Amino acid sequence: MFTNLTGFTIALFIVLHVWIIFTINRQRALSILAPLFIYLNILIALVETTALFFLTDIPNSITETIFKIHYVAEVFIPPILIYLAETYLSGSQIPRFTSKNVVFFSLSVILSLLGIFDLTIGGVLQEQGLVLPQYTFLYWLYIIYFYTAFVYILISFLVKYQFEKRQNEMENIKFLLICLLPAAILSFTILKLLPIWGIVHPVILLNYPVISIVIFSIAIKFQIIEIDDNVSRSLLFFILSLFYIIILSIFLPSVTGYLFFMVIPSLLLLLFISRTFDVFTVRRIKERTLETEYDLEDDLVTLFSETEKYIDDQALSQFIGDLSLKVLKCQKCAVIISRFDVKPYQISYLNGFNQEDIENLLSATNSPFIETVEFNRLILNKFELSPNSALYQLMDRYNLYLAIPMISKNDLLGLILLGGERKLFQLSRKDQKFARFLSIKTGSAFANIQEIQKVVQSQKMADLGIVASQLAHDFQSFITLVKLQTRGNEQLHQHATYMEKMVKDLLNYARPKDLRLTQININQLVDMALDMLDLPSHIMIEKHFSESVPQISVDVDQMRRVFLNLFENSIKSIHQNRGRLKISTRPLRPLSNFRRNTWLYIEILDDGEGIPEEFLEKIFDPFFTTRKKEGGSGMGLAIVKQIITSHKGFIDVTSKLGKGTIFNIRLPYLR
Repeated sequence: MFTNLTGFTIALFIVLHVWIIFTINRQRALSILAPLFIYLNILIALVETTALFFLTDIPNSITETIFKIHYVAEVFIPPILIYLAETYLSGSQIPRFTSKNVVFFSLSVILSLLGIFDLTIGGVLQEQGLVLPQYTFLYWLYIIYFYTAFVYILISFLVKYQFEKRQNEMENIKFLLICLLPAAILSFTILKLLPIWGIVHPVILLNYPVISIVIFSIAIKFQIIEIDDNVSRSLLFFILSLFYIIILSIFLPSVTGYLFFMVIPSLLLLLFISRTFDVFTVRRIKERTLETEYDLEDDLVTLFSETEKYIDDQALSQFIGDLSLKVLKCQKCAVIISRFDVKPYQISYLNGFNQEDIENLLSATNSPFIETVEFNRLILNKFELSPNSALYQLMDRYNLYLAIPMISKNDLLGLILLGGERKLFQLSRKDQKFARFLSIKTGSAFANIQEIQKVVQSQKMADLGIVASQLAHDFQSFITLVKLQTRGNEQLHQHATYMEKMVKDLLNYARPKDLRLTQININQLVDMALDMLDLPSHIMIEKHFSESVPQISVDVDQMRRVFLNLFENSIKSIHQNRGRLKISTRPLRPLSNFRRNTWLYIEILDDGEGIPEEFLEKIFDPFFTTRKKEGGSGMGLAIVKQIITSHKGFIDVTSKLGKGTIFNIRLPYLR
């Protein structure tokens, strides 16, 4: 029974290796590991074929030759494994041939010569129905050589795991270190050391199929073979065949060893017949399905009708991302919105991708991906690119399949990124058509939202202006009267002054003045604002001005008000303790080559009391203040942001309670 089970199982796994080789060629695997993996499978198939001779029971004239072929094939497995490991760990796009490869290959040549000249194989051992080679003491060199290779691979992957940041690669390496490598080492130990120690049984040879399973698992885990419908159905054939082999081994009487060799072509023929029948059946099903398949009508109706309903970027991005994943059958999606800023792209929706990876992709300088999308504005399909191109390698690194630009009136409003872990991905004509409609319709939808937001903001400011004017008219007379009648009451006089300031700030916010642009050096403008301050003696000013900042067109009065407000806030936050106010300026180079505007960066830093984290999102809102007792109206920072926005700039704040606050201002240099 055990001899039958071992022989039939090894024959099945020889067929598995042949299938792996043909599958890699059929899928035209783009991984550089693919050709090396083919060589590895050829060697293991040869090792397992010669291992079937161990089950023939009776030695003959070619037995010693078979032993030598088996030994030489095995001894050249370590350099292939090292070659595979070095190439994968280096991330190289060409086979990585190093001095270590040369050393292991040279050792394999030396050990193979020892076997050919009968220095490691000393005869034939016949025991327990097996015919095995009898080894000399030099065979221990072969054993040590294999364990050295295993240890080297183990250390190399442990080092790689410590420095790897990509989650999927970490999981692959962890699976190899915890499962595959220990299984391979254990199987090798059982196969090679137990017979030396006098433990001989046909079941020992079942460790060759275990090693085959390890090799196949590597092919799947590291995506040398892509799991598609053909692969899934072929695997079902092998599972069913293994089940029948177990049944036959139980009920079939012992057979001659040479019958195992006849099983190999029989299984290959059955595999060929099953695959041919499968291809024919699938083709017929597709032909019939094609006759009744809708031509995108449902998906396009959803796309066109639903996108019109959204008036918010975030909600629209969520809808687009979910619909894209569903229709185009990808595992990962990111929706990126374009904006006029130093970092011109902002992630609006993320599903499956690592946020840090996408941010690195979008912020990389001179990125071939960003340049291609910005200048060509066409759908980018990784699988239509040459595997040797920088663009293909970049998209492959970030697991991207498609980049769909969102276009409106020739303006690039954003990107839809789709991807996954698969190494093969085919777009049907239906999918390509949907992607084109997606590019146009989403661009139009985001453009509509921008127009709606402009109209809403304009109407909101107009309504606020009417309310502010009415309040100013109603309150001003009352405030004037209170101030005249309360000269002896300091507290009421302060409240009246506070109300007057609030009304004035509200009017300034509701009815912003038109910009009167003047060319000025931003460093001089900062100095002008500092000169207007009544600076306490306990505060030190640090100025880190770049001399290379260009002249910029700004409204001098309004921008000076911005700096005065921010400086006064910083001074108030420092209180009576000794502190500093640090102002830095420098030019910023745009990350996008398509948008070549130079930006000015102004940083205002203080080491005052800081702002609580829960207030950071509110400090630019009108009427929000933490200094009401000190006469703060809550309009200062709202007006600051309004002025900077009117200059097409941006302002951000970061703060840590008890440590200080940093305001970052970015202004575009508009010609």
